[in-house]
Amino acid sequence: MNPDYALTDKTVLITRPDGREGNLRRLIEKAGGKVIHYPVISIQPPPELDIQQLIMLREQLYSFNMAIFISPTAVEQSRIYFPALPEHFTIVSIGNKTTEALEQQNIHVDIEAPDKNTESLLKHPVFQMPKIDGRRILIFRGSGGRALLGDSLIRRGAQIRYVETYQRELPPHPSLDEKKVSELDAITISSNEGLENLITLMDDPSLLIDIPLVVPSPRAHTLARQHGFKTIITAENATDEAVISALINHFSSKYDS
Repeated sequence: MNPDYALTDKTVLITRPDGREGNLRRLIEKAGGKVIHYPVISIQPPPELDIQQLIMLREQLYSFNMAIFISPTAVEQSRIYFPALPEHFTIVSIGNKTTEALEQQNIHVDIEAPDKNTESLLKHPVFQMPKIDGRRILIFRGSGGRALLGDSLIRRGAQIRYVETYQRELPPHPSLDEKKVSELDAITISSNEGLENLITLMDDPSLLIDIPLVVPSPRAHTLARQHGFKTIITAENATDEAVISALINHFSSKYDS
């Protein structure tokens, strides 16, 4: 089946935050599909007290020697630091989209996670003992992010400081109604938090479980199974390209069979 038409007559729910859905929407529409955007995470600035602490931290950047950026959002929300980033910093990104966001800010990336995730970054030679021992590292992320990266580096002897420049919140919009859900042929989520928020926002989550769900990782696959989803499609990662590939493969295989 021609991939340019693989999603013809298919309606896909995108749950990315506002402003993050555009590229995936274009890819789905290019493949013939229709998009409903229902953001399940809202990006907000941190509380005022935290903002003052973040401004103070900017004056202390010289005492660190590495900065890790978790996502494109982490890059976009951390721009007040860029003029103060010391030249000796090793700049690390998780994924090519994060690298692109940094390069748009004229920041050279020294290390990129090969598989666009924390697990692959932790396998990089620079992050092994004894090389990482004693390194002072800033991790730019949203509040309450996964602890795996920081905890692993601390165990290897690094000193970690989280720079939490934004908050992820549950949007205040109403539940998808039964009519809207009935139009869906697939749902895409970007993270475990996104899936939990989608379930929380629904008045009746059981309406969703028969709809094919595209998830970005084995962790998310496990969570989706726990919530009762019957058809779970695990993309290679959370990028738009991996999501559209998973969607096309799924519907093409159904068509071929």
